[in-house]
Amino acid sequence: MRAAALLLLPPALLAQAPAASPVERLADAALAFAQAEAAKLGGEHRFKVAQPPRVLISRTGTITFEPSHLSKREPLGRFFVVVALKVDGEKVGMARVDLEGTWVGTVLRAKGDLARKTELSGDQVEPSPFEGVPPEGALTEIPEGQRLMRSVVAGRILTRADLETIPLIQSGDKVRLTATHESLSISLDTTARSRAGLGDRVRLEAPGARRTVTAIVTGPGEARLQ
Repeated sequence: MRAAALLLLPPALLAQAPAASPVERLADAALAFAQAEAAKLGGEHRFKVAQPPRVLISRTGTITFEPSHLSKREPLGRFFVVVALKVDGEKVGMARVDLEGTWVGTVLRAKGDLARKTELSGDQVEPSPFEGVPPEGALTEIPEGQRLMRSVVAGRILTRADLETIPLIQSGDKVRLTATHESLSISLDTTARSRAGLGDRVRLEAPGARRTVTAIVTGPGEARLQ
């Protein structure tokens, strides 16, 4: 940013370099905040100011800026940063800094046409470099326990919306339910009343019970009481 660039100037030029204006400082604060928030999401993001922000402050004193939040969770495409304006540490207003964000990384594309219910493997997809705004939920790695819920054409970027959990338990299946409390473990045979995959919740009915219970699927024909 501007501050980092100034450190690279020779001392003679540094002394002549003009101080950053409030507008430039506000933009720098918003860019730094967006980068810090994006770092929490993983991957590499790049940002630029979409339009110069406005700073409307009538009071004199030391002006500082305190970013508070982004307009959306995933800082891609057009969004803005909300920034508190302070004079001598006292809040005097708010500002909005409009930014544009892109994502740089690798997404998974289908090598060829893939049929519904295909379980993805390394020979069916190919990593593809990408820079821009990817489709929501774009896959960057092959998820476990998932399969295609619809057919896709060759070259398409795969997303989470294309997938469904591979069912390990079908409604009517016999399921061994285990409940554990400290050192005590109890198991009983139940009947599934819903379909579920690994890690999903499944409704189970025990013999003679008047209501179903909800458990987590731990494997084929196995579940654990929450």
